[in-house]
Amino acid sequence: MKKHTFIVILIFVLALSACGGQSELASNTEKWDAQGVTHYRFELTISCFCPFMDIMPVTVEVKDGQIVSLTDVNGQPLADNFRATFEEAATVEGLFAIAAENIANADKVDIVYDMQYGFPTSIIVDRIKLAVDDEISYYVEAFEVLP
Repeated sequence: MKKHTFIVILIFVLALSACGGQSELASNTEKWDAQGVTHYRFELTISCFCPFMDIMPVTVEVKDGQIVSLTDVNGQPLADNFRATFEEAATVEGLFAIAAENIANADKVDIVYDMQYGFPTSIIVDRIKLAVDDEISYYVEAFEVLP
């Protein structure tokens, strides 16, 4: 009987912690939406066991939800072979989608949200806690609203 009670409590605690991540995500999504920002720029760094470390941070410009430009650390347009990886996280909506997907499916996710605008400034993901080299992190810096 004690083992059964422990399992029920464990499931309840895990469900509550998942809900906490979802509710924090939802409130920050609402905060972002309320800002009405349609044109912005930021620097994006993706940290993983990836072949593109020397091109970061990538500068991203977005207008009306569409990527206007992706440029590498040297100001050059991002090469096509890396573009798809960065496009996934190159809008605030994309960052929220990455956060939501990992809250739902990864073993561990730590997210920091921008205090003013609500978008994720840091998403640190360990998809499988006991696996090696599956971690990925997304960092947003130098965010600015453009006219």
